[in-house]
Amino acid sequence: MPDFSVEGIARSYILAVGSHDLNAVGNLLSEDFVATFAGTTLDKAGWTTALKRLLPALVRNEIRDVFTAQDRVCIVYDFSTNTAAGAVRCIELLTINADKIREAELVLDRVAFAPVNEALKAQVPPAK
Repeated sequence: MPDFSVEGIARSYILAVGSHDLNAVGNLLSEDFVATFAGTTLDKAGWTTALKRLLPALVRNEIRDVFTAQDRVCIVYDFSTNTAAGAVRCIELLTINADKIREAELVLDRVAFAPVNEALKAQVPPAK
């Protein structure tokens, strides 16, 4: 049975990203979803596009801790990759309304994450 608590929704979201299930991710995000990262604001389509770009490097997400206060969740996890970065500790601050994630703010060490971006840039696109 699905867990519709704010913690359950947050865990489902992080695990769906980690298992590359973008359909589940899309179902967990509200239509007016807004994400911020490093001064950039993205809507639902922009965020899912950004996540899709990361999937070739992502092995899994490992949840370390979850803190909740009313409709807010702080979820700490390791973004485990197949790159020289290994696992990068990430924090997402989520706001959940009507069983959907309405806002997300991602915080991570951009220096530790740099090898992930370098590996993704080095990949050759598949032949069509």
